[in-house]
Amino acid sequence: MQPYGLSQLPNYQTELTTRELCRAVHLDPEFRQEVLEEYVEDGIHAVGLPFGVNLVALVRHAAAAEEREHQHEQALGWLLLGFVLLVLLLLASLSPGSALPSTLLLLLVLACLPAAGFMVYRAQLVARKLAVELHTGSKSPEDSAPALDAGLEQRLKDLRRANIVVHHSSRGLKHPFVGSGWKITESVWDPVDIGRPAKDTKDRPLTPVPFTAADLHQYLAVNMPKATGLGALVARNRLYVRGVHVEQLGTSVLPDPEQRPLTQIPSALVKAGAGQLGGAMATYLCLRMVSGGGQTVVTMHIRAQVLAPRLAWEVNAYVLPPLGSRFDFPQSLVGSDTVVRWRTARDSAGSVRPALFGLVGRQYRRRAGSRSRARQLERVRAELRKGHVTYDYGAADSLRERVSDWKRMGFDEKMNSQLFFKLMIQGVLDCTEQFLTSHNIDTSDLRSQQQQIINTQTYTFNGTIQALQAGDNGLMNVQYGGSPGQGPQGGPGGANPAGAAAQGQAAP
Repeated sequence: MQPYGLSQLPNYQTELTTRELCRAVHLDPEFRQEVLEEYVEDGIHAVGLPFGVNLVALVRHAAAAEEREHQHEQALGWLLLGFVLLVLLLLASLSPGSALPSTLLLLLVLACLPAAGFMVYRAQLVARKLAVELHTGSKSPEDSAPALDAGLEQRLKDLRRANIVVHHSSRGLKHPFVGSGWKITESVWDPVDIGRPAKDTKDRPLTPVPFTAADLHQYLAVNMPKATGLGALVARNRLYVRGVHVEQLGTSVLPDPEQRPLTQIPSALVKAGAGQLGGAMATYLCLRMVSGGGQTVVTMHIRAQVLAPRLAWEVNAYVLPPLGSRFDFPQSLVGSDTVVRWRTARDSAGSVRPALFGLVGRQYRRRAGSRSRARQLERVRAELRKGHVTYDYGAADSLRERVSDWKRMGFDEKMNSQLFFKLMIQGVLDCTEQFLTSHNIDTSDLRSQQQQIINTQTYTFNGTIQALQAGDNGLMNVQYGGSPGQGPQGGPGGANPAGAAAQGQAAP
């Protein structure tokens, strides 16, 4: 029951970022093409996981916008053809002895531009109305666009529950967590002694219960949401594999060497990766917390290393900042229906001639690009069929990471990200202690290090948070400044991870 006097605040939950991206595919053809190339077109390499984005909704809107654009350009093409024919007839009518009505033909030629203007205006108005509906409407983004091929939608849904991530080998120089964004921390906690048995109430030693790293991962996956108090925390074990080594896992991961790797594999493979040290593949417990309608995503990738009588935790945490200004709601769409129509007419007036007379060039470049990508892909597949190449199937980044902008991290986003990170750190420590206690293992060494880990854990947003030190009364002093570290192709720093799953569940 809602407290008396408290109004319900607008809440898109995790839909806000999805709405912004869906809106963009209607208004930004270049971004729409980027979405379709990554998730719809034929491909062979893996794609980065969708943090805080409903991919089914995004691709539905991108496909709907592309179909609408195709119909619009088809109509413009017929108009352009008619214009060319009319001009030829007009020129013929000016020759001596011609019986063609030159005045009528001239009027028809002149009428082509207003007709094109109306078509451009109508196309822009439809796109803008859809953008406004995505901004203000109560209907979910997924339900507000037509469904796609069932197989395609299933592949997109599978990415949410992926228990394997195939990353490009170049990511191994930084970290394998494709798409996670800016680094918060990458560290290994000091090992703790787990070789001493706990004692009962009569000070008699108990018999320790053996366990593996996979057992500890599974326990945390189930209990972390409750331990942190973050009910929306998502936990999943994932196997991270270098793209050039994915073939070694066989048909369980790569049933067809000429297609993308699978995103869901047998849990036995994921479990096996939890106990593996080094090499080209390893299993991490991936924790993900989305806040601010999906505006920021904090991910933590942790890995237990049980080297009896010691236990160590590898902890890697990252944050995805909000989308760049490119995805802000355009001010031209603010106002009454009459105002929006007038602004659309004004904006479309200057694009009539490029839209009509640049049609052939646009379609040529689009088809040439598509043919070039298809030829390149076929060359790779031909080499694979001959066995002449070892292909790197890994993803180098993710779409969500590419469109994020650290400069858009506001005060609330920064504070929430730190809060989530601290709660995750505390949750890992608490769950580890509970797990060891349930296995009759003395936890005094862990307890003695807990406060030190919490106090000295470095929270560094890859150079943007330059200092975080304990201040008076245990308060933390944070200094923001500088720029994020360098990521792939000048993108986010500290490399990129991935995440998605069912709350409280783990893959192994």
